[in-house]
Amino acid sequence: MEVIHHEPHGRASRIVEFNNVLYFEIHAPAEATKRPMTMYEQATALLSRYEELLAQYGSDKRHVLRVEIILRNASDLDEFNRAWCEWVEDGYQPARLTHTGLILPEPVLLGIVVTAAKITE
Repeated sequence: MEVIHHEPHGRASRIVEFNNVLYFEIHAPAEATKRPMTMYEQATALLSRYEELLAQYGSDKRHVLRVEIILRNASDLDEFNRAWCEWVEDGYQPARLTHTGLILPEPVLLGIVVTAAKITE
């Protein structure tokens, strides 16, 4: 089986595809560097962007297998969860890991890494 590197750039590819599974690199809400945004606003914007990316590469949020969420501050977890619960569909919740990390640029409060199956039907 072929490994497909979508949008390679410098040190990584934006998405790597293998065996009908999409492995996304970390994404953060781009708007957060342009204007102040709350955690809820950043999470909502980023999850909406992931819906677009999933569709672009032949998947959707019902086919997300695993999500890794990196929060700048653990105190933002409740606000992230509020956005997450509005986005994720009941019965289609993926495996999830949430942790904190300071790898994010200052105005950005979160990053998300997604692994999703392609829709093959």
